[in-house]
Amino acid sequence: MGEKRSHKKSIRLLEIERHLELRPRSTAELAERLGISQRTIQRDLDDLRKLHGSVQVDAQGRYYLVTKTQQSPYSLLLNYTIFRFFYHQAPTHHQYFLDELHRHIKQLPEHIRGLVARDLEAYRRRNLPSDRVLEMVLRAWQERRVLQVGYRDLQGRRSQRKLEVWFLELNRWNLALYALARMPGSRHPGPSVYKLARMSNPVLLDERYSIPESFDPNQLLSGAWGVTLAHRKVQVVLRFAPEVIPRLREGDLPEAVEWHPLEDGRAEAVYEVNAGPDGYPFELLGWVLSWGSLVEVVAPEDLRVRWLGEIRTLAARWGEALRLRELSPLTLSR
Repeated sequence: MGEKRSHKKSIRLLEIERHLELRPRSTAELAERLGISQRTIQRDLDDLRKLHGSVQVDAQGRYYLVTKTQQSPYSLLLNYTIFRFFYHQAPTHHQYFLDELHRHIKQLPEHIRGLVARDLEAYRRRNLPSDRVLEMVLRAWQERRVLQVGYRDLQGRRSQRKLEVWFLELNRWNLALYALARMPGSRHPGPSVYKLARMSNPVLLDERYSIPESFDPNQLLSGAWGVTLAHRKVQVVLRFAPEVIPRLREGDLPEAVEWHPLEDGRAEAVYEVNAGPDGYPFELLGWVLSWGSLVEVVAPEDLRVRWLGEIRTLAARWGEALRLRELSPLTLSR
């Protein structure tokens, strides 16, 4: 009986330490979280302080755990970025994700750790579905085992697919995860792109595979505006208004291979862009449209035609509504 109580207390002390690693806690808060009395918590805290001197009390009477967090700014950036990525992307409350989030928070400096600990608590409260796709894709890649998934394509058609996961890539625009994977027995020697959000019912199979030494994901993804592979490249010429040129050259957007200043202050930027099998750089169009009247598509011709078509469609759909709004009494009285 005494051994059982001792085991329960050891587990409780470890749980208290985990809470104190994130941020300072009062005895009342710890008691509520662990479902025990404040008197028991106080005794446990006294025992922890006797065991090691890392448990301290702040000016508000809250307890916290002193941890060694001295690290380079780049290590700080890496741990913080990993935490933020999992906070936004982890699709489930699986304990693996919670443990990893906790581990990376623990390595942050105390004043930052206290801030992001609130995000971890918010993450625990989020109503997330039970989805293990990300975990199973990672395991398939790690163990080089074929993964069977249900997959929904862009047209909404569903099918069962077996995939050899060769690489994972983040879309720079929405941080969505994509797998570069090959279907066993496919006529194509290289991988295709599969969005994890379109996968369901993952099953790890016993079949094994190898990734060719010649596989170079950087070569395939160079020129990708999102995740389109470099099976074919096209040269895109865009003409930008003067006021957006400094923004384009800040370094966080895809880099143009050429810049040509124009006499009127505008500039033409030349980009090498990955295109689909039909040679059309479909990933680029949404980004171009986001600049509105500040950009003009010069080449290629099929992209220019599609861009102009989108502008005409917008004008036809919303032009009449805008005209009526401009003529409304409310607008005229301003």
